[in-house]
Amino acid sequence: MYHYTESGLSNVYLVNGFNIEVIDGEEYTSIDDMNGLHNIIAQAIVDSNSTLTHEQFKFLRVELNLSQKSLAVSFGVDEQTIARYEKNKTKIPRTTDAALRSIYMESLDKNNPVGYFLELLADVEAQAAAQEIRLEEVDARWKIAA
Repeated sequence: MYHYTESGLSNVYLVNGFNIEVIDGEEYTSIDDMNGLHNIIAQAIVDSNSTLTHEQFKFLRVELNLSQKSLAVSFGVDEQTIARYEKNKTKIPRTTDAALRSIYMESLDKNNPVGYFLELLADVEAQAAAQEIRLEEVDARWKIAA
């Protein structure tokens, strides 16, 4: 079995679906269907009756392709609150747990309003990052950089 810690989860073990190669004395592992693997891991997390762990919370957020900031905005909390959940410094409220599970499940249905909302959040974040304002000082005056 392969202990798949690269997922960020400490309790995931693969029975098969992976290859291990040794090249120049170094061991390299490749996984056959990474997307499928992550989907089934997320499904197992969402279907679980136990409360989300900090690792599971982060895994689902990353699978949703959401930053801590965008998730914080959608939950109406500070970005640091999300960071504290993920670092296991603050207990994840049951309502937040349920909301994140629901958002993940609804993200699978692209025609769903929640899925649309998540895509919109990701697009807004990408656009904001792409809209850099580059400035330079020339002759003791600031101007738009060429």
